[in-house]
Amino acid sequence: MIRLLAILAGAALIAGGIAWVADRQGELVFVIGSYEARATASVAIGLVVLFTALVVFLTRIIVLILSGPDAFSRWTGARRNRRGNLAIAQGLVAAAAGDSAEARRFAQRAEQLIGPLGVVAPLSLLLAAQAAQLDGDEMAQGKAYRAMLAHPETEFLGLRGLFMQAMRREDGNEAIQLATRALALRPKAVWAANALFDLHSARGQWPEAKKVLENAARRRLLDVGLLRRRRGVLLAAEACDAEAHGDGDRALAAALEALDFSPGLTPAAALAARRLAQSGKAWRAQDIIEGAWAQAPHPDLAAVYAAIQPTETIEERATRLVGLAHLARDHFESRVLESEQAVNLGQWREARRILAPLSRGPASARVCALMAEIEQGEHQDAAAAHAWLSRAVRAPRDTDWRCNNCGWNAPHWHAVCGECGAFDSLSWPTPDVESLEMLPGAPRDERLASDAASSFLQAEIDESEKPRARRLARRVEDIDTAEGFVAMPRQPDDPGPDGNEFETQDGGF
Repeated sequence: MIRLLAILAGAALIAGGIAWVADRQGELVFVIGSYEARATASVAIGLVVLFTALVVFLTRIIVLILSGPDAFSRWTGARRNRRGNLAIAQGLVAAAAGDSAEARRFAQRAEQLIGPLGVVAPLSLLLAAQAAQLDGDEMAQGKAYRAMLAHPETEFLGLRGLFMQAMRREDGNEAIQLATRALALRPKAVWAANALFDLHSARGQWPEAKKVLENAARRRLLDVGLLRRRRGVLLAAEACDAEAHGDGDRALAAALEALDFSPGLTPAAALAARRLAQSGKAWRAQDIIEGAWAQAPHPDLAAVYAAIQPTETIEERATRLVGLAHLARDHFESRVLESEQAVNLGQWREARRILAPLSRGPASARVCALMAEIEQGEHQDAAAAHAWLSRAVRAPRDTDWRCNNCGWNAPHWHAVCGECGAFDSLSWPTPDVESLEMLPGAPRDERLASDAASSFLQAEIDESEKPRARRLARRVEDIDTAEGFVAMPRQPDDPGPDGNEFETQDGGF
């Protein structure tokens, strides 16, 4: 409505102007040589307007003729770009759907319409890389990713693609270079920070890994709790390396710093307490072990705690270790430690009472070994001791660190898993019902051959239980010889009443 009113107002003004000019009296005289031309003012104005329009029209025609080729080229280029972008869009959809043939066809079409790699649009490079990935063509992928590096829009994506290829080739040096460049390009890229940290830590390059972690902390890329834990683990790894190289002072300093970030870190606590005890600072060593045990009980902590006072009696040491166990009384390791002290003191009923909740159903190797010693010590029952020891051999090992990522077992702690390379993935697992042998009890009529059982147990039982197992095996051997137990080999078609490899009978054949 407003536009219509404006048009009408403009037309009215033009008509009024024309009428005003027509009403004016006078004439224009043009003298050209011997010729003279006369015209009224309105006619003269009309001729001027007509001449101006003619000049403008002719100028436009000349400009159009001169710029025609360039304009035509621009029009055809825009048309090819539109068709190429459409091919890219269709190819990306095909790649997302997993159709490698269609993705490759559209990528070739986009390249024909827009240009070869290196001069094509960034999205075309992405489509080419996706199509090559679906086809499993590593060479074509690398070519597309390297071409992406020339475009600011896709440089970061190209670095990530090349990094993934380097990781698949297990080329750590190139992977570190690419991750470093990606992190410099985008300092807040979490994947680049994590990748660089994992690569340095997998190689044992603790200072470099620490530097990456500090940069991540400044930019707030990781959770505060995770940062503190990683710092503690890195320092614990440095402490272990320093101790292995004979640098005790550096090992102690790094271990104490690690405990500031993670007080329950077992390797750091054990190392620091051992070093402090050697330097005469027994009370501080005990405080460190007690603080770590309250958070994460572990046999290494108990061993260091027991060695802090080398001159004390067995009773004094047992009392001190029981007090340590009571800091986390319901934990599996605390129960095992308390029962071991009861066994050392010959308090068989107390030891059996403590182990009862752990031996009624699932039982670990150490629990079975302790129950065997209790049976032998309290009742001198060789058969029951044999039964528990045989189950200890078959029970899952519970004296190894275990990787939460791949399940790899290690007798000693490492900051990085030796199998999968995961950082801080080793933990000290508490036996669970699903993974342990279900034991209904220790039947007193289940007896194994002494010679076979003794040699097998001495070869297979856990390192920490070998001295005790050998001692029990010798006791059982003496008793069995006196009582006349003889082993009978199991026949192939006779699995025996309990599925054991040997069946025993009294008196022999």
